[in-house]
Amino acid sequence: MPNLAIIGAGVSGLSAAFQLKQANIEAQVFEKSRGFSGRAASRSRKGCRYDYGANYFKPDSDEVARLIFQSLPTDDLSPVPGDISVFDEDGNISPGDPEQNAQAKWNYRSGISTLGKLIVQSGQLDVTRETRITSLARLDSQWWVNDEKGREHGPFDAVLLTAPGPQTVELLTSVEEFPPVPAMVRELSKAEYYCQFAVALHFSEPIKMPGDSYALINTDRGHGLAWISHENRKCGRIPDGESVLMAQLSPEWSEAHYDDEPDSIINSAWKFASDLLPDSLPRPDWGDTQRWRFAHPHTAADPAVLQSGQEMGLFFAGDALVGKGRVTRAMETGLQAATAIEAHLAMSKQG
Repeated sequence: MPNLAIIGAGVSGLSAAFQLKQANIEAQVFEKSRGFSGRAASRSRKGCRYDYGANYFKPDSDEVARLIFQSLPTDDLSPVPGDISVFDEDGNISPGDPEQNAQAKWNYRSGISTLGKLIVQSGQLDVTRETRITSLARLDSQWWVNDEKGREHGPFDAVLLTAPGPQTVELLTSVEEFPPVPAMVRELSKAEYYCQFAVALHFSEPIKMPGDSYALINTDRGHGLAWISHENRKCGRIPDGESVLMAQLSPEWSEAHYDDEPDSIINSAWKFASDLLPDSLPRPDWGDTQRWRFAHPHTAADPAVLQSGQEMGLFFAGDALVGKGRVTRAMETGLQAATAIEAHLAMSKQG
């Protein structure tokens, strides 16, 4: 029987499960969708492979670097060449931060979602997919989790919650009878998320970006585009002679147009890109769009407040604790949670 339930098979939950497996602590991971890696997501269409959530990752801690470069297979890893330039509300493009551009950007030839798949495969993790957990219950110092079909899973000695802040708050409201929970709900509610549309634009001809740019990012939050990048820079993704641009519309624009039809979203992304890029941009042959309700947080919950749940076996990880959408930072929260869970379970055995 697993010692631990992990809600969410994003990179934070999977990183935690991987580390715990090395310590012989079994975790059952529950994921509402069919895939792994959460918003580090990839998709294929008409021979093209593109990332429609996170675009790359930069390991910025020794623990995360060891996991990616030593514990996991690296044959599919590939750097993303090119700089990230910046643009303002008026579409003026200028060089980006030289220090940031000097740091290596990493991805996988088969898509950024490969990261989660490799963690699951290498760790031989137990992941129950297409199962949405809707409530938690605690009985006799153990946890049970219930899914939307009314099925009960457990018992578990501990639970790790890794979903976006608003979704985790919904789960916590089912256990508010425990004294620490209302304070944790209030704290997690401070992690506010942007919604955002991601749009892939396909062209049957080569498309150029300015200079050596892999991507352009808006810095003053005044443009309809927040980001646009060239997926051709990622090795083995796009057939020769074709191009795919990945556009992320600004959170403000996305919120205002949240219920627009996909064709309208795609057309707007193309217009914004046409106005921004210096070279003439033809109409795309096809487009694809993803509406992220919780794309990435812009404020963070205080992890110290959430630690009050650890005595009763309740733990947290994910970008709600970071306040930014960063793949490796989310992974780091998962590894930190795993360390805390190991200590909790060891103490419970001694007790």
